[in-house]
Amino acid sequence: MENKKITFPEGFLWGAAISAHQTEGNNINSNWWAWEHSERRASELRSQGRNPAEYVSGQACDFYHRYESDFDLLTKLNMNAFRLSIEWARLEPQQGWFDRDEVEHYRRVLEALKKRGIKTFVTLHHFTLPQWFAERGGFTRKANIPLFLNYVRLAAEEFSPLVDFWVTINEPEIYGSHSYILGRFPPQRKSHWLTFVAVNTLIACHNQAYPILKKYNNVPVGLAYHLVDLVPTSIYSRFTRDVMHYITNRYVLRRTIRRCDYIGVNYYGHSHVGVWGRKIRHKTHHMLTDLDWAIHPDGLERVLLDLRKYHKPLYITENGLADAGDIKRERFIHDHLLYTHRAIEQGADVRGYLHWSLMDNFEWAHGFSPRFGLVAVDYPTQARTIRPSALSYAEICKTNTLTV
Repeated sequence: MENKKITFPEGFLWGAAISAHQTEGNNINSNWWAWEHSERRASELRSQGRNPAEYVSGQACDFYHRYESDFDLLTKLNMNAFRLSIEWARLEPQQGWFDRDEVEHYRRVLEALKKRGIKTFVTLHHFTLPQWFAERGGFTRKANIPLFLNYVRLAAEEFSPLVDFWVTINEPEIYGSHSYILGRFPPQRKSHWLTFVAVNTLIACHNQAYPILKKYNNVPVGLAYHLVDLVPTSIYSRFTRDVMHYITNRYVLRRTIRRCDYIGVNYYGHSHVGVWGRKIRHKTHHMLTDLDWAIHPDGLERVLLDLRKYHKPLYITENGLADAGDIKRERFIHDHLLYTHRAIEQGADVRGYLHWSLMDNFEWAHGFSPRFGLVAVDYPTQARTIRPSALSYAEICKTNTLTV
């Protein structure tokens, strides 16, 4: 039987995504850098039988110095869009003092993308904070909102002509839960109340940043939501599922949607929900990533269809997997795009797909072992190698079609 090709909408954006701290290296003025080098973190890792040196970002991918050659990879792989973050801790290493050298650095980075004809998605906050801001309580103090807005104003003034899409905040839901419930991110203060305060402060930050960004350049402004397909395990767990769906997927979205020109979708999988909450079930029936995350491409279709009610353009701002052997990535991309296309056929206004990630990088609390990249990175030499799955994805980017 002859293979069929399905075509994505005209003007569809194809690309990849990274964040500053995970790739640039030597982010020395950030709270993450301080935490990675803290005795508390080292003791925690040693107690787990791990080597603390493997959980320090260090020079990461040295993207800070290698961005030109990394952007050449985007062109080689036929991508027309790229998501990256600018690092607040570099731009404002001390409260009230903006480093002009770093401003010019990020201007050169964005100009390098525009020179290649690549659409830019620029994230303002991707988990990290300047250490001075963290010491003031970070997003657990609403009095700190004006400090964030000063940074937003600087970014808008300096970079707006080079930005095609603003992403104000990456995954407020994950920032709150991992910093203040699960204790996986700094400051590892386990408090449901602080989670509530931090998430609501981030919501306010987005809503107040929106008019500032629109003032300087009328390009789309949104944020990247972490959205999960939640599936009840039985009829008895439907109520629990609905409650969790509201907390996980709708709480932030409903409070920010009026000041979003688009919805950024970060999708990595789904969770089964029992009567008493989430649980792992039938895990062995699904392919797993190297982090043991079950792969559920069909869940992306359900997430996208659920977003139709908001009548906003949708961009998949993150979707990827840890796969060091590059065994599953080609099928992962194919299947997720197939279900994306199915959602489009049913009325979901999906306009772009950004794979996570362009290259292997520092995967936060997991360190360097997970390999999310379309491009492999040999950290001792910083050599880049395009993986076979990237070449398959490049053909999709080039033709705007998927073979099914």
